[in-house]
Amino acid sequence: MVFTLSQWDAMQQDKFHIGAAPINPEELGRNSKYVFALPARYNFAFPAGYEEVENIMVNAPLTPTENITSNK
Repeated sequence: MVFTLSQWDAMQQDKFHIGAAPINPEELGRNSKYVFALPARYNFAFPAGYEEVENIMVNAPLTPTENITSNK
């Protein structure tokens, strides 16, 4: 999931909520414009391969950059 910083802040202040889970998405990383997040229940049903995903997530796999371009 990708949020602007203002969207993320509003969600953290409970101004809106995304999804059926009673908790917010988990932040994976951010840069000066965006917050990258994982949905709260991405592994809720324990789908095949969820253990591998959990192992990947433990090692902070996302490194956002500031190389932001516009398609204007």
